[in-house]
Amino acid sequence: MSASQGSASAQYELGILYQNGQGVDQSYERAAEYYEAAARQGMADAQFLLSGLYCNGQGVDQNYERAAEYLEAAAKQGDADAQ
Repeated sequence: MSASQGSASAQYELGILYQNGQGVDQSYERAAEYYEAAARQGMADAQFLLSGLYCNGQGVDQNYERAAEYLEAAAKQGDADAQ
């Protein structure tokens, strides 16, 4: 419910659940949708994980340029893994 109301942290957490298939059917597509929603709100963790999906072509078309954009956005916010 919080995710549908725009909570970036709820969107991020749902993305993790879908990516890992925890309590839901595993779906990289759904994970990407939720990460994208959180990433648009500036959540560095979501940007980092979304970059991985783009890099590997999981749930989205493989796109290294988009992967780099999200990785750079997360790094600029101080995400140590992205840096």
